[in-house]
Amino acid sequence: MSETWEVSLQLVDGSSKKFWRARVESGTLYVNYGRIGTGGQTQVKELGTDDKARKELDKVAGSKRKKGYEDAGDAVGAAPSRAAPVLSVVPAEELSTAATLSFSAGGRTIEARLTVDGGVLKTEVAERFKGDEDAAAALARARKALLDDGWRES
Repeated sequence: MSETWEVSLQLVDGSSKKFWRARVESGTLYVNYGRIGTGGQTQVKELGTDDKARKELDKVAGSKRKKGYEDAGDAVGAAPSRAAPVLSVVPAEELSTAATLSFSAGGRTIEARLTVDGGVLKTEVAERFKGDEDAAAALARARKALLDDGWRES
């Protein structure tokens, strides 16, 4: 099953930050939607033929656009081997002193909190995984990469 999304839309309006994306494959409509910065949830609708599935995709995408959703561009539909990444959008006025950005793909979410304090840009990064085992494996890879690059543990 391919995971390249044919239609990728997003709605960023006030506190509402949502995405909606879809594709047709072998008479089936796949729809993935949720809050930007999450992996969302996926619905699968068997429609029998590509023609029927594509008509349903066009109908629902049109409805989303009428509600204010806009095309998200290549950033949302670029990952062919796993769920397409979603990067949260932060209004420019919020970036003057603090921002929280999220990036999600393949069951992982990275959240970066940035703040300005006395001429210093401070960052706090947290990466979320499906479970403790995946997180521990990522920690081991990061530790090894740092040691391989010459960093020392204190």
